[in-house]
Amino acid sequence: MENKKNGKTGRSPEQNHPDRETQILNVISNTTILLVSMMTEALSSVFTKLSKEMITALATGFGAPEDAREDIRKQTDDMERKIPEELRKQLHGMKSDITKQMNEKKEQILALLTDKRFDEGITIVEQYEFNLPKLTGDLDENSLLRYILLLQKNDEQFTKMFQELLEWMKNLPQQEKTEE
Repeated sequence: MENKKNGKTGRSPEQNHPDRETQILNVISNTTILLVSMMTEALSSVFTKLSKEMITALATGFGAPEDAREDIRKQTDDMERKIPEELRKQLHGMKSDITKQMNEKKEQILALLTDKRFDEGITIVEQYEFNLPKLTGDLDENSLLRYILLLQKNDEQFTKMFQELLEWMKNLPQQEKTEE
């Protein structure tokens, strides 16, 4: 049997394809990160806009001169830009936390993964193409940010896939809780 090599990694194509369990865990992990990121960013956006409006209203109400109000607007605009940047930096931390938690419970998780309902997540992801690494892979922060951008832009196909993944995750079997 001929062993073809992939020019980028020097590994065979079989080695570049994660196994079923890894793909499933990656889909769950990546979808969770995207969901948490979007929720956090949405809350941050609401908080920032509300703060900006309150600060501007207070400055106007207290009769601050126009140049002081303009300075406040510039500072709050800067705050509005910095908060999403900080949230995006936290992607790496979220990814590490989820990976750590999954590794700690790997035995219990692998036992659950024998259920064929988990395969549907891989099927959903494989149906779509976004010119990005698939959600079944171990994505870096840049790829996750590009997926977040698709959500922010309300990309029709990605939004459809994301909704399918959320529905799939909602219906996955759960580990039975044991009393200690």
